[in-house]
Amino acid sequence: MRYIGIEAYPVQSKILLVREYGEKARTFNESLVGGKNIQIEWDSKIRDERNNLLGYVFLEDGRFVNLEILKAGQAKTRLRAPNTHYAAKLRQGESFAQRNRQGLWEKEPEDPSLNSPYIGEKNTKLYYRPDSPELSKIPEANWVHFNSRVDAKAAGYRACPSCREASTNEFEA
Repeated sequence: MRYIGIEAYPVQSKILLVREYGEKARTFNESLVGGKNIQIEWDSKIRDERNNLLGYVFLEDGRFVNLEILKAGQAKTRLRAPNTHYAAKLRQGESFAQRNRQGLWEKEPEDPSLNSPYIGEKNTKLYYRPDSPELSKIPEANWVHFNSRVDAKAAGYRACPSCREASTNEFEA
């Protein structure tokens, strides 16, 4: 069975670091579910293209295993329609691991967008930089404040067109 919404590195990879991350993920998963009763929740699509069962896994105490793996940085979010029931929650788990430099994210270079504020617009589900001129056209009652771009994305918001251009230019310099 595969966990919906996450993808861990393979333990059989030829690349040593990838294999190491895969082994850590397998060990972490075993520590969570090994020898315990679990409950599986299905989504719209029950099997993948390789005929593996797909599920959301919960422990008896209510902990959401898919989410716990992401929060520990032992996998990355991998969402595939139509199985998106817990998409926002899973994105938030990955965001938590990135901000706290957990697991896979421990050695990642600092991303300035993780800690700079953004403002979302409730109706369009777009997010903007606080200095964006487009915000003057949006009533403040429709604003949603985010601590970072990652938080905005985790909540299901997309970058406004000018924000996408600005973020692309930041990394070209």
